[in-house]
Amino acid sequence: MGSIAPQDTTPAQTATVPSPFRTRILNGQICPVLTLKFWTGNEAALMARMAGFNAIFIDMEHSALNFQTVAQLILACLGVGISPIVRSPSKSHWHISRILDAGAAAVVVPHVDSVAEVRELVRHAKYAPLGARGSANNQPILGFRNLPTAVQNEVLNRETMLIPMVETPGAVEVVEEYLAVEGVDGILVGSNDLCSDLGIPGQYDSPVYQAAVEKVVLAGKKAGKPIGIGGIGGRLDLLERWFALGATWSLSGGDGAILQAGMKKITQSYEEISARVEKQRALGK
Repeated sequence: MGSIAPQDTTPAQTATVPSPFRTRILNGQICPVLTLKFWTGNEAALMARMAGFNAIFIDMEHSALNFQTVAQLILACLGVGISPIVRSPSKSHWHISRILDAGAAAVVVPHVDSVAEVRELVRHAKYAPLGARGSANNQPILGFRNLPTAVQNEVLNRETMLIPMVETPGAVEVVEEYLAVEGVDGILVGSNDLCSDLGIPGQYDSPVYQAAVEKVVLAGKKAGKPIGIGGIGGRLDLLERWFALGATWSLSGGDGAILQAGMKKITQSYEEISARVEKQRALGK
């Protein structure tokens, strides 16, 4: 018969979740976030840490990543001291609760269209009395410590983050109501879906899009909850504007885009060499 692990007696007031992402954005510090959709090796976390990232965004909505792979990436992030943020593939409780049980510091939920849905997400992501998430001890985010349930639940309710996405004009209009729901820890703006729903796909310079983002950022500032911006990692001019207004983080670069840019740089360099060599050969004839 196996022995029962002794309980950690750390009180809830002093127990914490290690999350440099949460610490930075709650302090108003700007935080770039690397998105992973294709890179599944655990070395991604260590390389991101060495590059200076404090968080990785593991995207289950727009990828074929499965839970086992995501769980290992989460553990790799926790092991090197950066925050794993996971975008759920749906609003379902069996996705949200499993992502958090795997050790995510934050769960991002796409396509949230009403205040009623926001309240339902809180039920899935938070323990009682805020929600109805099922209890399980030895959580990865807490280093597998065997904390008393009451302590664990209080700490995780307070320090793991539920972040709904705002991706439609209707959601923009009620964003203050989203942020007023207890248990909501911030908002991520989905720029591309928002622009598409506004009838201006890809038109980030449109005053209609910019007014919508400004409304969300200012609502977050008023509520004291952090706002992130997705979809415009290459538009540093716009990101700087939103940061100046009060946003604190962004999806700043994706694994696929970074890899393709690096490959393109190599092939372009060789094309330039080839053109010069051909010119020299032609002159030498």
